[in-house]
Amino acid sequence: MGHEVNEAARSVADKVMALLRAVGAAEEPMSLAALTAASGTSKSTCRRLLLDLSTQGYVRSPRRGMYAAGPRLQGLAAAVVRGDRMGGVIRESLGALARATGHVALRVSVIDERAVVLDLENPQNIPLDVHVGEELPAHRIWADGGGGRQQADPVDEYPSRSLWMLSAPIDEPGQERLALVGLAFMRPQSASASDLLAAHAGTLRDLGSRARDAG
Repeated sequence: MGHEVNEAARSVADKVMALLRAVGAAEEPMSLAALTAASGTSKSTCRRLLLDLSTQGYVRSPRRGMYAAGPRLQGLAAAVVRGDRMGGVIRESLGALARATGHVALRVSVIDERAVVLDLENPQNIPLDVHVGEELPAHRIWADGGGGRQQADPVDEYPSRSLWMLSAPIDEPGQERLALVGLAFMRPQSASASDLLAAHAGTLRDLGSRARDAG
């Protein structure tokens, strides 16, 4: 009985988290139908969960049948960002890296071999199905945080069959990484992209080390 209760509670938690991820990542308010699909629930269950989240301030409804991130969810995100002392510098590095290479630049967090996109710069508007807040597919490159090493060559067919990825650590354990992602036909044919990635990652590692030493 206890096991069944725990499983039910976990199922509800998964659905709530799916709703929060969806509204948090959306640039525009989402419909009930879209959120029902995102959470894998029935329409009635989704409506009930959204009502609960709206009551608590995590979701708001700017107009009938549409939902967006509420003030408490925005406040939670702001609190996390405020504690990220390197966030602004890393974002500038992502932008410069994306413009210089013509690829999409990512900031990826790797913990327990799970990789999540923390930030993304795509000035060329390359049509990639990769989004901030998304967990990337499991892959050996994330084992032990990527081992704190830079990849020697792009990983083909990752994070989907039409893409490749190249990454480098920006901290010693490799739990934070910069990555370049591009379409298969735009795969780097020289070491220039890898060299630029290594240079940016190395600079960020040095800056992060100094910031930690300074307290």
